[in-house]
Amino acid sequence: MSQKSKFILGFFTFLPVIYGIIFLVCYLLFIKEIVLHLDTVSDPQVLFKQYFTQILNPSVILFIIAAVITHFSLMIWYIVHVLKTGTKSEGEKVMWILLFIFIGTIANIIYFLVRIVPTPSARPTENIS
Repeated sequence: MSQKSKFILGFFTFLPVIYGIIFLVCYLLFIKEIVLHLDTVSDPQVLFKQYFTQILNPSVILFIIAAVITHFSLMIWYIVHVLKTGTKSEGEKVMWILLFIFIGTIANIIYFLVRIVPTPSARPTENIS
């Protein structure tokens, strides 16, 4: 795998983490806005309608769809990669596949760092003289 493809794969591997951080920040800002506007609106239904329309904003829906598509496409890519590349045993393949299915993004990041990113295998030789 070339360095350019590893960089692109690394970007997409860490993209769900970036999505999660952005979602968390937006969610906290959303809650802050609700708390700040509780005193100004007397009718809770008006407040609910006002903020429910923000949740159903098309950009929010597209953001969630992009996150889900990225997650599942990465999971499928990593499972195919595990099945195609030679690993030490069948048990290791099964372990990685189960990790991808149950842990998801964390397993993708671990696999990327352990299997995709090249590790320096050449150790400096010691002179015994």
